[in-house]
Amino acid sequence: MGTVLIVDGSDVCRGPIIEFALQKQFAGDGPLAEETVISRGVESREQDLICDLAAGRLGASMRAATFSVSHRSRSVTVEDAEQADLILTAERHHRSAVVRLSPISRSRTFTLKEALVLVSVLTDEVRTGRSPKPTNLPETVALLDEVRGSIPLIEPPMHTSVFHRDRALPTSDPLALVDGHDDAALHRHATDEAYQVALTLGSRLVDLTEDRMARIGTTPNDWWWRQHA
Repeated sequence: MGTVLIVDGSDVCRGPIIEFALQKQFAGDGPLAEETVISRGVESREQDLICDLAAGRLGASMRAATFSVSHRSRSVTVEDAEQADLILTAERHHRSAVVRLSPISRSRTFTLKEALVLVSVLTDEVRTGRSPKPTNLPETVALLDEVRGSIPLIEPPMHTSVFHRDRALPTSDPLALVDGHDDAALHRHATDEAYQVALTLGSRLVDLTEDRMARIGTTPNDWWWRQHA
C-alpha cells in the first residue's frame, strides 16, 4: 500500500476535490484500491474547512458529505513528499515547490493535467508493445517519468511588451488547474475541471494496472459507486 499526494495552494478546494475523485476511481479490488490518497497545501493554514463550492461539487452522497465534513487543510511536508508513490499538483509552481522541498521527489511529481497527458501517451505505448504493462502504481509512475521527455514541452503563454500592450490580460497554462476564488464564474469552472480531470485520470490509471472487464465482472457495486457517488 502506498500514497498519492495531491498538492494545491490552500488545500480547501482543488486538492480535496482531486483527493475525493481519485479515491472514488480507485475503489474496488484492483491494485490501486490499497493506495491512500491525501491532499496538502503549499500555503495552507492548518485545519481550514473545505470551501462550500468544492463541497457542493462532490455531490450529495453520504460518502461525499462525510468527506466534506471531515476534511481539514494541512501543509505539505518533506515526509509527505518523500513517502508518496505519486505527487499530483494543481499548478506548475506547486510542482516546483514540492521539488524544492524534496528534490528526490522530482521523478514522481507532475501537475494533474500533465499526468493525464502522459498517461494517454503511456497507454498507447503499452497498447503497441513499446512499454511493458505496469501492475502497480510505482511501476506506472516510473514509466510516466520515462515518457515525460517524449512529448513536446508545453509552456504557458506569455505576455510581452512587444506583442501584448495589456499586461493584465489573463494567461492560461494548459497544464494547470487555476485557482478561481477571486471570481465566482472562474471558481465554478475550476471546481468542475478539477473533478472531471481527476475522474478521467483515475479511470485511466486503473485501466493501465488491471483488467477492467474482469474487475467490473466481479465487483459490480464498486463500478456503480464510481459512476454515481
